[in-house]
Amino acid sequence: MGFWKGLVDKATKKKEELEEEAKKAAARKAADMAIDTGKAAARSAVKNAGKTLDYAGKKLGEALFGPEEEEKAPPSAAPDPFAKLKAEEAARKVATQKEKMAAKERELARARTEREVDDELAALKKKIRGQ
Repeated sequence: MGFWKGLVDKATKKKEELEEEAKKAAARKAADMAIDTGKAAARSAVKNAGKTLDYAGKKLGEALFGPEEEEKAPPSAAPDPFAKLKAEEAARKVATQKEKMAAKERELARARTEREVDDELAALKKKIRGQ
C-alpha cells in the first residue's frame, strides 16, 4: 500500500510542477503581449506629440513674424476651404483603421497564446496520466 501511495504522491507532485511551469509560460507570454502593446501606444503618443509641437511652433512663428511666404497665396488662387478638414478626416480614418487592425492582431495573438497554453496543459495532463 505504501508503494502505491508514494507513486501517487510523486505523480501528483510532478503534475503540480508541470502545471506551475505552464502557468509561468502563460504569464510570460501575456507580459510580452502587454509590453508590445505598451510600446505601440508609446510610439503613437510620441508621434502625436511631435505633430502637436510642430503645429504649435508654426503658430508661434506666425504670431511673432507673420505668415511665411508660402502661405501668402495670391487672392486669385482660391484654395479649397475644407482641404485641411478633409485631410484631418482622412488621417483620422487611417489611424482608426490601424488601431482596429492592431486590436485585431492583439486579440488573435491572445487567443493563439491561450490555445497554446491549453494545448500544453492537455499534453502535460496526458503525460501525467500515462496516456
